[in-house]
Amino acid sequence: MPGKAELVSRIVFETGMPKAHAARAVEILVDALQEWVAAGEKVAIPGLGIFYASERSARKARNPQTGEELQLPPVRVARFRPAKEFKEILNSKR
Repeated sequence: MPGKAELVSRIVFETGMPKAHAARAVEILVDALQEWVAAGEKVAIPGLGIFYASERSARKARNPQTGEELQLPPVRVARFRPAKEFKEILNSKR
């Protein structure tokens, strides 16, 4: 599974920029996405998709070891909706 190192290597290969600059660019992108989504903004990247936060309601759950019922509080979760182009690429590789 490719990760940050592979992404940095790809940026270096495609642009010729120094590895340290590419790594910093990836870090800045991740930091900005986290900051904006945490602030409640939707972040749209054409061709990739939209990152956004949503609220998951409080719910009941059960501890599988003890069987005890728990009440889980509402939480905010990060979501991603892929762009049309991204969906088409995914479905054309079958």
